[in-house]
Amino acid sequence: MMTRSIQIGLPALALAFGLLGSAARAQDGPGVSKDEIRLGSWSALKGPFALYGLPGVAGQTAFFGRLNEQGGIDGRKVTVIVEDHAYNPQQAVAAARKLVDSDKVLAIQGSYATGPSAATFPYLQQAGVPYVMPYGGALDWYEPARALIVGAQTLLDYQAQALGRWVGKDGLKSVIVVHAAASAFEKVALNVEPGARSASPDTKVELMPVKLGTSDYAPIALEIARKAPDGVVFIGTIQELVALAKELKQQKVKTQLLTYGGNVGMDLIKIGGDSVEGLRSVSLSYTVESDRPAVKEYREALAKFAPGERPDYGSLLTYALAKVTAEAIRRAGAPLTRASLVKGFEQLKDYDTGIIGKVTLGPDRHLGTTEVLRVEIRNGRWEPIGGFIDSLGPW
Repeated sequence: MMTRSIQIGLPALALAFGLLGSAARAQDGPGVSKDEIRLGSWSALKGPFALYGLPGVAGQTAFFGRLNEQGGIDGRKVTVIVEDHAYNPQQAVAAARKLVDSDKVLAIQGSYATGPSAATFPYLQQAGVPYVMPYGGALDWYEPARALIVGAQTLLDYQAQALGRWVGKDGLKSVIVVHAAASAFEKVALNVEPGARSASPDTKVELMPVKLGTSDYAPIALEIARKAPDGVVFIGTIQELVALAKELKQQKVKTQLLTYGGNVGMDLIKIGGDSVEGLRSVSLSYTVESDRPAVKEYREALAKFAPGERPDYGSLLTYALAKVTAEAIRRAGAPLTRASLVKGFEQLKDYDTGIIGKVTLGPDRHLGTTEVLRVEIRNGRWEPIGGFIDSLGPW
């Protein structure tokens, strides 16, 4: 009798512990309830970099606003808590601690700025918090892949390489790369030459560093006029690009001006006027005026959920990145945890947002795309040249 009792009792006890274990395993992660998925983000909401930061916030605000209006994800509304770091690394770390420790977010989503964000990585890694779909990025974030960092923004390094290949394919034999004299900008600028040589081994590329924050570009324009290059690639801020473009026009310097995708925006045209007419770049998305369904959807959502922002490339990009995150959450299934969220991203194969290049991720590939779209300013508008190309490929 005792033996029988033990034989029946042990399976029952095992079943009870099994159910308890299943319940524990089925528990959702921080920031997840039956009604809500809470994410954190940060950006530059004031100061000179708000020119980039505010549109970035508007894009994800528009996407998640539209998503929530349609019922969210499996009945859960997505909340994004945004903190301002004013482009200051210490403030970014403080924002990360607040979002994780106090707000208990599931992950950091769509945050802006490479430098401030990188300062948070030691803390985020220690806390085990995913950093996903950032508005920014650097080569060492993805090569090799880091377990908790997942993105889909073609890196500045790759954009510069594509610009180099473009000038090489167009037959430009001498190119000057004007770049801000800071290591982050110089690292990007160094990618122009190998890109150019991949298409035209004889192309000569010269670097011209300029002090970050320079407002007087007259001496630089004079030096460029003296050297008479076929093309000038600018790696720096919109404000300084406009200053250079205006000086080149005033001094009647005839050269092809190009810049990387970070400067593709309506503000460049607004501030630069006819001095930037004919400028070329590589966009990470279709143009904001595109009649593609996903871009139309973006414009409608922006008007409704971020009415203070006009359509622009920063918000279009972050709208698409938020769309990738939503799809990863769907694929993560239940329970929704930080680990399952990352696995949800890793399931994406040729995922098409209809806005940026197709996104493919995996355990060893945490940067979803390297594609760009060549664009040129014509009659005060960004116009596409062809379709998306792989910035690292032999297009």
